[in-house]
Amino acid sequence: MDKKWIPGWLLVGQLLLFACYDETNTYGDNLVESAFRNVMVDTCTVTVTSTVIDSLETTGQGLALVGCYTHPSWGTVSASAYLPYATPSYNTDADETVYLDSLVLSLDYQGYSIGDTTQPMRLTVHRLQERIFLNDNGYLYNNSSFAYDPEPMASCTFLPRPGEGRKVEIRLPDELGEDLLERLHRRDDTMEDERFEQYFNGLVVVPDPTVCQSALAFSVGDSASALILHYRIEDAYAEESECVISPNTDKQFYHVDHDRSGTEMDGLPTKKFEVASADLGNRGVLFGGIGWYSRLQFPHLNNILELGERVSIESAYLRIYPEVGSWSADNPLPDSLYLYIVDENNVVTDAVMDYLGEEVQSGTLYEDDTYRENTYYSFDVSEFMQEELGASGQYKHGLQLVFNDDTYTQTFRNMTFNDQQSDYPIVLQLIFKVYESY
Repeated sequence: MDKKWIPGWLLVGQLLLFACYDETNTYGDNLVESAFRNVMVDTCTVTVTSTVIDSLETTGQGLALVGCYTHPSWGTVSASAYLPYATPSYNTDADETVYLDSLVLSLDYQGYSIGDTTQPMRLTVHRLQERIFLNDNGYLYNNSSFAYDPEPMASCTFLPRPGEGRKVEIRLPDELGEDLLERLHRRDDTMEDERFEQYFNGLVVVPDPTVCQSALAFSVGDSASALILHYRIEDAYAEESECVISPNTDKQFYHVDHDRSGTEMDGLPTKKFEVASADLGNRGVLFGGIGWYSRLQFPHLNNILELGERVSIESAYLRIYPEVGSWSADNPLPDSLYLYIVDENNVVTDAVMDYLGEEVQSGTLYEDDTYRENTYYSFDVSEFMQEELGASGQYKHGLQLVFNDDTYTQTFRNMTFNDQQSDYPIVLQLIFKVYESY
């Protein structure tokens, strides 16, 4: 895997130029001259590369991500939900006479959304043409897919209401409902165990890109994303009844497509590569659903060792500025980002922990609603920098900037940030002691 890096530009002279000396240290003035000075510098080189994960596991997440979202810099991502179904349970006595009312796909909002939900969304429902099987490792991914009938069996246009607890109900063809009811009522053996999935492989819910400006998460569970078979039992009261056909939660998953045409990602490989921020318009990127994360390195940290007989880092803070225009009310900034320590092969060896050392540090988001340019995430990386100072070769480490697992596998949450070639660059601020003699 080829790696490209931004050339380093931290020089000792620059450190001295921007250093801030502590002139208040008067302890021992009457005895000996102070043998150290405190220095603050915020011009340390930080190189940024971004990487896309090979694939993201999307089976068994308990949700179906469906819809389209167009990012101002990175193109359009879209998601389709694959829904196989479990063997139904049907209890109406076979001696009764039953009549179909309707067969409905009932989609329950999970709460998450991204994009403009004030605009209508159109979903089409397709019948799967093959059974869904898990891979040998027991998973399916955002790039998994199975054949389905390109001609939709039903469609629905609606205004998304992800925060109101409503449902989206899509009526499916009566022919399918009649066939299901008839087979269930006469206890046909195709309605039993493994044979049910052979008879009915399931559904795929697909967004119509011409009528879709947002992506939504729908819950998947016993009655969520279920097929509801409404029917009447012929008796004196014309009793209404229903059969709930639940999704197979172990096999349901969603598939993601990413149209990068016309963006700076256009033409790049889709997996297993790193790209320097210079090749992404001097930016780094994190993107859920498609799996982008970033790596930060500090190639010239050891230059400060040349400033004295001995140098020790007292504190280190990393500030990351989201690119103005990359977030909005429809695409809010993530509350949390995480830093992991990686070796030269980008293998995680540890994490940047909070001050108690108990949890992975999530960064603090400082939002400036007046001057959006001053919005940034702050991390205390003092311990990491203290341990990294003096390391060389294979012993040097970098930092991996990522979302948590659920954000990657359940959302299109994203964050674009500036490298150091920007008016609001990523900043590593160091405070260290320089000892002139022992």
